Amino acid sequence: MGLRDRIKSTVSTLSSGPSPEALARLTPEQRAKYDAKMAQVAAVQGEAAQAKAEVDAEHRERVARRPLHGPAGEWVYGSSAVVGLTPEQIATMTPAEMGAWTASQSKAQLKDLVTNPFGRTKPPAAPMAPATVASTTVRDRLEQAAVERAARDAARQPYLAEHRPPVVFSRLATRGKTQIEEVATYLASSGLVARPDLVYGLYRVPDRISPALGGSENGRVVEWDVVHAAPVPLAPSSMPVMATFFDGQERVVHRRVGQPSVVDEDLGVAALAAMGVGPERTLGIARHLIVRRYSQGEDGSTDLLSHVTGMCVFRPGGPGVDAMQQIPRPIDVPHGGPAGVHVEALNWGAVARAVHPQPHHAYTIPSPFPYLPSTPQELIRMYLEVVGVRPADCYATSVTQDGVSALESQEWLAGGLIEWSTAGESLPCADGKDRRRFASGRLVMLAYRDRPDYEVGRQRWEAYQTDVLQASLENGTDVRAPVEAPLLDGIPGGLRQLVKAAQKVDRIFATDAAHEDLKRLVQHRYCSPPVE
Repeated sequence: MGLRDRIKSTVSTLSSGPSPEALARLTPEQRAKYDAKMAQVAAVQGEAAQAKAEVDAEHRERVARRPLHGPAGEWVYGSSAVVGLTPEQIATMTPAEMGAWTASQSKAQLKDLVTNPFGRTKPPAAPMAPATVASTTVRDRLEQAAVERAARDAARQPYLAEHRPPVVFSRLATRGKTQIEEVATYLASSGLVARPDLVYGLYRVPDRISPALGGSENGRVVEWDVVHAAPVPLAPSSMPVMATFFDGQERVVHRRVGQPSVVDEDLGVAALAAMGVGPERTLGIARHLIVRRYSQGEDGSTDLLSHVTGMCVFRPGGPGVDAMQQIPRPIDVPHGGPAGVHVEALNWGAVARAVHPQPHHAYTIPSPFPYLPSTPQELIRMYLEVVGVRPADCYATSVTQDGVSALESQEWLAGGLIEWSTAGESLPCADGKDRRRFASGRLVMLAYRDRPDYEVGRQRWEAYQTDVLQASLENGTDVRAPVEAPLLDGIPGGLRQLVKAAQKVDRIFATDAAHEDLKRLVQHRYCSPPVE
């Protein structure tokens, strides 16, 4: 027997315990001590196995709550595998092995805490796109994107609704100061104002164009998407467009602290219902979004923040008083949203981390995860085509944000601090000019009148997510989060002061501090009473 065999035999003997012959030679006192010791070992093993089982269950639950699974989820969040020994392995460990294993786990946890105390702050380099014929022979970016898009469309084919209207995106360039008026003009000139039954919704594109330039967006290009089901222009119409603004700081819905907050789309639908207006007479519910730079301190540094200040309800209207503004307050908005209406929130931000990790550049082509949509507009199309939503039933379709987002907190995705004067390449804008932009949309929101066939369609969508997208994009959206007591209430211009106040905090955490304060200020828009 060689040295390795003798070592293995010795380890096996120590692991399995004394032989039956050795136990038979023990005195009654020795046997009693041995049995007591083994009972203690068994108890420790049982506790360790139970603890391991609880940790495994918690880990599996945490993984299930992720928006992304599969390869993209593994890359964004880290491995979903439950590491370590199985309960069966733990149950057969000797006291010495148990001690060594426990010590190793403690060292690993301590190392992780020391090297990464705030969680995963930066993902590894994005995986390379798979070496396929398409990615190796198609050189042009647009052609490569088309190849990947065609593969995704083919994979979606078995899940499509039998009767589905076309989905068309019309993008227009406006100026921040006159964006609402310019959108209304487009709806009239395209003829869509006379056919609201063909409109899914409309929204301000949440990108900041020319992000290096400070100040407001009043004189800057602000893009809008109108989502509809027919080519335009139709016959131009002289019918006016009514756009009713609801200020997020106006307390128009009763909510107590701890109750579900109000989703902008819920309030818009409830206001329309109070007037007897359905989705077939609605042009869209759009969150009013501002993306701009705010001064961060005396050193001249700035932060790029995106925040929702309220929402607009667009509908065909006439001259005179806006009847929607005359609706008695408070407006009744059920905790789960208006009855008979389905509001869907999809976590585009999670997908963007995988396919568009550098928000000041174009999305990645070839895509490291080509089974995922490359843009939020493609995600909207996927959902509408699979569920089969008709535009006459649709109140809102948008790519947007919620509350306040400190956009530069995404710098870790881009590999470090962004030099804004030279950041990113110029990309096409809706007015035909190329400009730098920073993509900031993190939510896809849809609101539509529900029907039995849509319930079936959502079952198809769930299967499509599981089988093809390997995702649960309803996770992590924080829709209708419980109302918190606000930090401040009703302070005009308070956003700027709160951001400046963050200079008292260490620069590394200044953006996060401002973000949290701002979030508490505006995340529960429209809700009253403000404090209990």
